[in-house]
Amino acid sequence: MSDLYQNLQTFARVAERRSFTAVAAESHASHTTIARRIDQLEAHFGVCLIHRSTRKLTLTAEGERLLNHAQRVVAEIANVEADLAGSTAIRGVVRVGVTTALGLHYTDRLAHLIDRHPGLRVEFAVADWQDSLIESGVDLALRVGDPAPEALGVEPLGLIERRLVASPAYLARRGVPAGVRDLTHHDCITYGYGAMPAVWDIDGDTQRVQGPFRANSSEAVHRAALGGLGIALLPHIQVAPAIAAGHLAIVLPDAVVAPLVLSIGHRFRAMGVPQRVRAVIGFLRDEFPRASHPLGKAPG
Repeated sequence: MSDLYQNLQTFARVAERRSFTAVAAESHASHTTIARRIDQLEAHFGVCLIHRSTRKLTLTAEGERLLNHAQRVVAEIANVEADLAGSTAIRGVVRVGVTTALGLHYTDRLAHLIDRHPGLRVEFAVADWQDSLIESGVDLALRVGDPAPEALGVEPLGLIERRLVASPAYLARRGVPAGVRDLTHHDCITYGYGAMPAVWDIDGDTQRVQGPFRANSSEAVHRAALGGLGIALLPHIQVAPAIAAGHLAIVLPDAVVAPLVLSIGHRFRAMGVPQRVRAVIGFLRDEFPRASHPLGKAPG
């Protein structure tokens, strides 16, 4: 690998992570080595690329211009290597931001991807509340609703159906709601944190609900429902096993609950998406929950 290519590769990663230390750790190199590569690149082009301070790194105007070129060069060389060596040459690390429910769903199926591409390494950043692509340092991320504003590429993924559920013990203790308005008289386990209002979109209207517990983790909400704490609104793929086992029951089965709209956001331009990232995007599409519906088709 030539010094110029390696330096461009390092610069692109530093620009994405905004951290020498993070890139050093993931590259198994020292902080000094990463800084020296940037110094060499600045000397080669005769410009300052990065403003460095004790608190943060920012790109100069020249750094922003070079970043576009560096990303294309790195992606194109990876594509050439894969093209000449065949599909088995797809290798390297792909970091993916995923929600809890989908992260667990895809983890169960990751062997299918690794069997096809043994040289590929996948890292999941599992969290229902994703940071920005830059802050989390991921290559791509699954997003609910609007994609991340800094995403250069956005690919629609599909819809995830949701269910109102509660434990049989809770329903025996508090009764079964007959309609949506009855939810205001029940303990509802809500998803959120801080000042975010607790509202559920049901039957085309927003319903304010409240209860003794809320969390910014869907798994915490799931476990609270299993424990009999109240009624929860959760992705069907997350609660389906508990429903089948009789640990949770569907509440208001005829109610129309707005699904979650999922997309994939990434920081690569259309012609510069590396083969390793394309392979993971294909996996996310192919293994998307079959019970859900592709975008453009309403549940029914």
